[in-house]
Amino acid sequence: MAHIAGKHALLKMFEAEGVEYMFGNPGTSEAPMMAIMDQYSSIEYVLVLQEGVAVGLAEGYARSIGKVPLVSLHIDNGMSNGLSLMIDQLYSGTPMVMTAGNKDIRKLGAGRSDLADMARPYAKWSAEITHAEQVPSVIRRAFQEARTAPTGPTFVAMSANAFDDEAEMDLIPSAHVDVSPSADPQLIDQICSLVAGAERPILVVGDRVAESNGTAAAVAVAEAGGMRAYGHGSTSVNFPADHPLWQGALNMRTAESVDAVRAADVLVAVGCPVFEDFFYQSGQFVAADSKLVHIDINPGAIGKSEPTDLGILASPGKALGQLAEALKDGLNGSQVEAATGRKQEAAAESAARIEAFQTLAGTTTKGRPMSPAMMVDHLAKALPDNSAVFNDSVSTGGLLFDALAPSRQGTYYGCRGQAIGWGMGAVMGVKLGSPDQPVVGVIGDGSAIMTIQALWTAVNSEIPAVFVICNNASYRVLKVNMNHYHRLNELEQPDSYFAMDFPNPIDFAVQAQAYGMQGVRVEDPADIDSAINSAIDSGKPAVIDMIIDGSL
Repeated sequence: MAHIAGKHALLKMFEAEGVEYMFGNPGTSEAPMMAIMDQYSSIEYVLVLQEGVAVGLAEGYARSIGKVPLVSLHIDNGMSNGLSLMIDQLYSGTPMVMTAGNKDIRKLGAGRSDLADMARPYAKWSAEITHAEQVPSVIRRAFQEARTAPTGPTFVAMSANAFDDEAEMDLIPSAHVDVSPSADPQLIDQICSLVAGAERPILVVGDRVAESNGTAAAVAVAEAGGMRAYGHGSTSVNFPADHPLWQGALNMRTAESVDAVRAADVLVAVGCPVFEDFFYQSGQFVAADSKLVHIDINPGAIGKSEPTDLGILASPGKALGQLAEALKDGLNGSQVEAATGRKQEAAAESAARIEAFQTLAGTTTKGRPMSPAMMVDHLAKALPDNSAVFNDSVSTGGLLFDALAPSRQGTYYGCRGQAIGWGMGAVMGVKLGSPDQPVVGVIGDGSAIMTIQALWTAVNSEIPAVFVICNNASYRVLKVNMNHYHRLNELEQPDSYFAMDFPNPIDFAVQAQAYGMQGVRVEDPADIDSAINSAIDSGKPAVIDMIIDGSL
């Protein structure tokens, strides 16, 4: 055992857990730790000026490198700013440890916030260290809970007295806990029988497919079963988007997605929500005479929103591998022939979808800025092949995904959840985790301005990420959702949108220059290639302010 102060024990535990970066904004409550940070050179402190940027950094870093990131915020005021994005991490299962200092526990009568209780609704696990000797066990559990499936964010508060108090401690890091069970073979056989006898089976994949290394197995399942493949809650490469069976992401606010789900007689959903949306719609999306199979490592996700005929708690990757083998061996001649026919139909539909996008991207907007489709088409063609793209372009996000058609892990990351402000920090986190790749964030203007302070961090910490801002001078996604609200309630479509436009448009190029970085404004699609490559080749952070049409 070592006789040591709590603040040293804390930083030594971070070292033992393999922490390379601490994303944070310090306050007086963290002063004891900050006073000795220079003694722990293996941990780089990445200073942010707004707490949401720190959480975004952690998100991008975790997803690019697979490690549990550390965020250090300040008491109730600072952590509250970070919680808005932590909510999305709980929803999506991103592992993260967030810490915050608190007032001395001896000031209980004078008044102090219960930080652990504040964070509890948004954390997988939450606790406060009130005595120095609690440091090793609490930090150990925080990291273990965060990285153990179902993964998620954890929170640790630390009372001021615990930083300076001394105690005898063993500084032992967390253990790796493997939670990757296979599915019951009998249940796999049941799924195989359902798919074999189906006329229109579909496969729906989400992020826990890629997280469990199941992308190749998902392709094998779709090919063996003649299944159209869709994404839902899919913000990684869970199925290659250039595959002929890929039919795009399901958006349950569109008639096309609702029809696709209701037309299926067997749905196999793996590692994804089924089927979640903000708006209430009565009844179920899955037809009454259809069968829904849901495979996930998160027991809380199965049967959460739709009645499920067969729910299986298992590693998505392992279960898909089992199902692929069962389908290859279990279909008879006529069933294989039927699957081949379905694959041909799906390939034709996929080709038509791609052609429709190309037509849209080639359509000029006379008298208006370039269309979002035209912009993302030129952007995708300009990017180097090994680029990593973080998609926080909100209402342009679906078009960007179609233009990129990502097929390889580590080349595409999308936003999880509903909070805006992700992308500015997240693109820097991806760059820190993947320093040898060109990293580009494509970010809506409303989201960008929410955490614009990220530009200061990019310059201060010399993070050469490229920020492409989709500037339509509006909260366009709110207009899209307003139209959907009117449709659901059988109201006439609105002819105006209150407080959803920016009458004084934001000049992001000038904003970038004010922070001391390269900033250019692009209005002509012909200039996109040179702007992108100039930004990447500079080896420095840069902003490209893309002026696009915001009309509906």
